[in-house]
Amino acid sequence: MAGEDRTAPVPWRDVPAPAGAARPTVVFCGHDFGWGSAGKLHAVLTELTARTAPPPRLIGVGTVLGRSLLAKLPVDTWYDQPSSTGELRDLLRRHQVTAALVVLDSKFAAALLAAGCPTVFVDSLPYLWTDKDTIPHDVTHYCAQLCESLPRTCWEQLRRIERLTWTEAILSAPAPTQRARTPGLAVLNFGGLHSPFSQGSANAYSGLVAEPAVRALSDAGFRTLEICGNIDATVLPERDIPTGIAVNAGPRSHEEFLDLLDQAQLLVTSPGLTTLLEAGQRCLPTVCVPPQNVSQILNGDRFASAVEAACRVPWPSEVLDPRQVDAVRARGEHAALSVVYGAIERAARQAHPWVRHRLQRDITTAIEHSRAVRDWGGLLGRTGSRGAHQVVQRLTEVLAEQSAPERQEAG
Repeated sequence: MAGEDRTAPVPWRDVPAPAGAARPTVVFCGHDFGWGSAGKLHAVLTELTARTAPPPRLIGVGTVLGRSLLAKLPVDTWYDQPSSTGELRDLLRRHQVTAALVVLDSKFAAALLAAGCPTVFVDSLPYLWTDKDTIPHDVTHYCAQLCESLPRTCWEQLRRIERLTWTEAILSAPAPTQRARTPGLAVLNFGGLHSPFSQGSANAYSGLVAEPAVRALSDAGFRTLEICGNIDATVLPERDIPTGIAVNAGPRSHEEFLDLLDQAQLLVTSPGLTTLLEAGQRCLPTVCVPPQNVSQILNGDRFASAVEAACRVPWPSEVLDPRQVDAVRARGEHAALSVVYGAIERAARQAHPWVRHRLQRDITTAIEHSRAVRDWGGLLGRTGSRGAHQVVQRLTEVLAEQSAPERQEAG
């Protein structure tokens, strides 16, 4: 229907059943914690639809935060998450769903398995878990993204996975030709800025980091700034924008964001892993601003080790000392997140000018260091970049296995 909002959630009972089942149907879901899950879904589903003939139907569930990133995918229908196993079974039966793809949403993966749906689970952060966290050990295929090392706290969880596949970095394919960088263009990225466990830390984080980062970029000579993430134009009041720099702020689709990375001379970003890998794929000079959550602390450590430590800006220790986070990590991700979010929110409430001054100074120094770095591909050099293809291989195996009985019955 013309003008229909295809991204709005649709009550499951109001969707007509698909005509026939010549094409397989894949239901997918990503965890609403930042935008990392949506980035992985975009990479895998783009690869799946490009390499599968005919391409499967796509049914989206949940992934509310990430829908703007996935807006250009050929998704038939979006749903809110079903409230019961019975509702989920009805959804799967109504659309004759063949298999599911889930990124980081352990609870929904478990619900799919309980409803009898073969499920491929993607874990981009296997180094994050402890024995206090829950992961779906018994999914049809568990695809974990490679990392350089695994802390002891996650060993027991990973040992319990029944069908584990280690994949390379899960990324969308780069543009076929290298584009010329636009002089004076920088991207400042805040990512998804959301967690189910956070309260006011999203606004607190951007309120602390945006102005120092913009002033540092202006002082470094950048004249055009694209601010990306789950934010709007109010992220930076006009009074805080230095003279001589043009600022455009707001969320972008994943395609639009990658297009900006192809054009920019510098990326300044919170250390979301997918974004760091995408920048490395493009050999784009990158500066990490302070972390928003626990996984970003670990991602920043990986960036510092594999790429350039001088280009990672930590929080001042008076705001957040990583040792405070380490002290509670064994109690699970939620406990560690409470420490991080509490520190960011306190710093924003106290509004000490020295915090922003320190961040501006440290970001300026990191930008200066970035100009001397020659190799920005360190993270990908350790993990490779074919993970989306490898996840699709597992998913197409499941689709083939599920269609085999149908072919036998038809014969």
